[in-house]
Amino acid sequence: MDIHGIAALIGDIRANIDRFLVRELKRRGIEGMAPSHGAILFHLFAREDASMTELAKAVRRDKSTVTALVAKLIASGYVEKIEPLCDRRSVRIRLTSAGRAFEPIFREISERLLEKVTAGVGDAEQREVMRILLKIRSNTE
Repeated sequence: MDIHGIAALIGDIRANIDRFLVRELKRRGIEGMAPSHGAILFHLFAREDASMTELAKAVRRDKSTVTALVAKLIASGYVEKIEPLCDRRSVRIRLTSAGRAFEPIFREISERLLEKVTAGVGDAEQREVMRILLKIRSNTE
């Protein structure tokens, strides 16, 4: 087995996952959402709201990237900005009713993805893959 292609293989898996997610969203008639929005939505499903800094840290992206992703989610009606009266710099982001309504679809698609990713891979193998991938992520930070 040639180990020199490990980064390319990880990239291929990511591309396959993105294609799966795009197909699932399209199949459900969801427009204007990309796989990269998933991490932001996932973070917001678990809390009332979040600052841009909190979102950037949670999704492991720089603030400018998160700003662009949030802008697209705002334009699509899934999230909104909350601007406190006292400090306009401390903008917070929260889900809209459309964003909350998307949560069950998000969870269903996530479950289908997990089933696809883990098909034929035993529990011990899954834990080992996670251990190795976490180590690779740490090595590449």
